[in-house]
Amino acid sequence: MPYEDGMQLVFDLVDRTLVVSFRNTVKMLGPFENQKAAVRAGEKYCRERGWDDTERPARSH
Repeated sequence: MPYEDGMQLVFDLVDRTLVVSFRNTVKMLGPFENQKAAVRAGEKYCRERGWDDTERPARSH
C-alpha cells in the first residue's frame, strides 16, 4: 500500500509481520494476529513519526 508521502506497508502472511517503509526508514513490526491489526499498527507507527493520515492515498494507474 504505497502513499504519497513515501509510506509503504507490506504484510507477510506466513510470518504475520509487517514491513513499514516511511521517510527512508524501514522497520519490521509484529507478529500480528491478522493483516488488519498489522496495518493499524503500521499506520500508528507512521502517524507517530509525522504521517498525516488526513491525506488521500496515492492512486495506482
